[in-house]
Amino acid sequence: MAPARGRAALREYFGGRPADRLSRRLMSNVLVTVVSPHAATAVSYFSTHRVDGYTGGLVPAGPPVQLGHYADRFRRTGGRWLLASRVLHLPFGGPTPRV
Repeated sequence: MAPARGRAALREYFGGRPADRLSRRLMSNVLVTVVSPHAATAVSYFSTHRVDGYTGGLVPAGPPVQLGHYADRFRRTGGRWLLASRVLHLPFGGPTPRV
């Protein structure tokens, strides 16, 4: 998959997901390092639980379909911290099951 750069590319990427997809991403071990008054980095680990064909109700629990981490860079602009870049590291991934 090619990198998504900018708001329009992110909108297109997320707009292309199936309407019947249910997903939850659990984040853990978030470590933020302030590099300067205007820059910071972060590493956060995640697992993704996801199914297609969701019509409502409870979905039987299953293993995650992805395990990985994000490497983020932040910049402080106008008193607000903004995400400058995010790199996805995905060592474990598999197909999305249907319910």
